[in-house]
Formats: sequence, C-alpha cells, structure tokens
Amino acid sequence: MIKFFYHSSFLLDNKILLDPHDGGSIGLPRPETKADLILITHNHYDHNAYEIIPHKDVKIKYYGEFNYASYTIEGLKAYHDKEKGKRRGETAIYRIVNPNGKLIVHMGDIGHMPDDQILEKIKNPDILMIPVGGVITINALEAKEIIDKLNPKITIPMHYWIKGHFMPLDPLDNFLEVINRKTIEIREKEVDENSIEKGSVLIFKV
Repeated sequence: MIKFFYHSSFLLDNKILLDPHDGGSIGLPRPETKADLILITHNHYDHNAYEIIPHKDVKIKYYGEFNYASYTIEGLKAYHDKEKGKRRGETAIYRIVNPNGKLIVHMGDIGHMPDDQILEKIKNPDILMIPVGGVITINALEAKEIIDKLNPKITIPMHYWIKGHFMPLDPLDNFLEVINRKTIEIREKEVDENSIEKGSVLIFKV
C-alpha cells in the first residue's frame, strides 16, 4: 500500500516513510502518521521533518545498500541541479525492493539526467516516484525523458505545485500535457498499487 502526504512524501506498507515535510512551512497538510523507518533524500526543510513523526530509525541522504526488515534498500548519489550539486547540493535516489520482490524508486529532488550506471540500476521499476515541478528539480519534459528511459510499470509524479503550496513550482498540468501514458486519478490518500493498470500514471487528487 502507498499513502501520499503531498509534495514528495510517501508511506510504503505503513512501514517506510519517505521525505516527510512539516506541513505548515510549505502550506500543505501536515503528515499525520508514524513509521518504522524514515528515509530522507536530502536535508532540506521540505523533506526532512522526521522529528515530528513517531519512528524507530531514520536515514538521511544515505548512500549504499542495507536491509531493513524484509526490504532491501539502496541509496544512490544524484544531484539537485545540473552542476553536480554546486547550486543545491546532492540528493539520494532510493531503490527499494519490497518483500514481494517489487522495485520501488524514489528519485528525490533530482535536478539532472542520471548517468547510465544509475539508470541501469533503477530501470523497469514497478513504481517510480519522480519530481515534475521544475524550478528547483527536473521539469515535466525532463521527467518524461527519464520515464521513457526507465519504463516504469506505474509512475507517480511528485514535487509540483498544488493549491495552497508556498513553493513556486510548476503545476501538475504541465506534466500531464506531455506524458503519453494512461492517467488514473484517485481521491483517496492511500492506494493498493496492485490494483493500478501497468503503464499508468497515478495521480492522487487533492
């Protein structure tokens, strides 16, 4: 199961929480949840609010592979900009294999096209979470280029502007105009990924 807490924050199987924000500092609802493990892609205020979430363990911008419960997790180094981090620093891409063998990839705040070595490691994911809002990450067209290279079964766009958001990101519509995959909209915050048609873009409506 996947729960979406807006921006770049997702909860996997009620166990692993990715990139929690505090809500108020970015103008969005605060994540009301708990987690066994919190994974933070980079230590920026809109991704690192682990202190407000009840949890057992936390990894911040972690590079390398480790096992947690029945999950295999690898953090891969990427950059928040096109200048190898000179403007906005580094960000982790998290490669997560769940107990059923499904590959979940969270791209963090990536700001560039990953190199071939990283693309090879994360290709053909079951679920790809990718920023599309531009300005401080890749934009809609760049996200599409990465999606076409990776060929995910399910794509979940993240890190875009929605009503109330304080950050001046591009809206989701920019991405939906260029992506050439079936779009499925749900109004719940939680979804069973097994119920989503392969090749689809999953949108959590707010």
